[in-house]
Amino acid sequence: MGARRASVGLSRAPLALRRSFLERASRVLLRTLIVTAAALASLSAQLAAQKKVERKLPLGMEGAFRISNMVGSVVVHGWSKDTVLVRGTLGAGDTFFMGGGYKGAKAFVESTDDRDPKPTRLEVWVPAGIRLWVKTATANIDVSDVTGGLDLYVVSGTIDVTGNPHELNAEAIDGDIHITGSPPWLRAKTATGAITFQGASSDAALSTVSGPIKVNGGVFERTKLETVTGNIIFSGRLDRGGTFDFDTHSGNVDIAIPEKAGVTFSVVTITGTITNNLSKNSPIPGRFGRGAELTMEASGGGARVSVRTFKGPVTLRRTK
Repeated sequence: MGARRASVGLSRAPLALRRSFLERASRVLLRTLIVTAAALASLSAQLAAQKKVERKLPLGMEGAFRISNMVGSVVVHGWSKDTVLVRGTLGAGDTFFMGGGYKGAKAFVESTDDRDPKPTRLEVWVPAGIRLWVKTATANIDVSDVTGGLDLYVVSGTIDVTGNPHELNAEAIDGDIHITGSPPWLRAKTATGAITFQGASSDAALSTVSGPIKVNGGVFERTKLETVTGNIIFSGRLDRGGTFDFDTHSGNVDIAIPEKAGVTFSVVTITGTITNNLSKNSPIPGRFGRGAELTMEASGGGARVSVRTFKGPVTLRRTK
């Protein structure tokens, strides 16, 4: 009804007014078409500027391979072939280099503008048993099924590892680290990011500044979890002869152990509290009249667990 009234009103308006209205409408429509065409042209140019890459080279199962890609993503799969295969899409103007021999090789992306690099996305297949080193700035790293050694570094991206590498060293400045598997030797650290570990390890050390640490899984032998303000949550089976250290300044510490697990606890918090849901043992006041301390054995003792906090509360409980 409103559109009909507007049409009738316009038809009754003076001819000059109707011409002016139509001219303005035409200009608005023209500007809209120009902007849309420019946007489509820009998108088409960006897509056209991206380049597909596919390279391969021979590499032994006990060789070493290095990958460097600052922006975008790096996805790596371990396989049973003595060959490295790389597929991906390069950022506009970027160049991909790869070379080396049967015992060692490397691949890297070179940007035309180091101040404003464009995303390059690489998917890589490598011999499963190699030593792999990956370095990025903001590119996410995702590695699966590599059984050799892993050395992964990112500034603000995310690191995801799935599988059982013989050694795993992962470092992120502001990014998260997620590990699913059972690396015998594990080191992971980040500043503001979170660390999550689902699996088992005979020698693990995880540390953050403000990010939380969450560990859940199988048998652990030597384990050290450390934060400044981040919370620590641990739920797993403890080797009876193992040693476990939990250290934080102000983060919460929550430790859950299975029924009948033999553990010897030494817990000290300077100004925090201790909640013991494992036994009837009660914490005693700290040495300086504040905080709390608790020394006890659960199920006859065994694995040695040390917890130290400044003001973070500590909870000991059974696994659910």
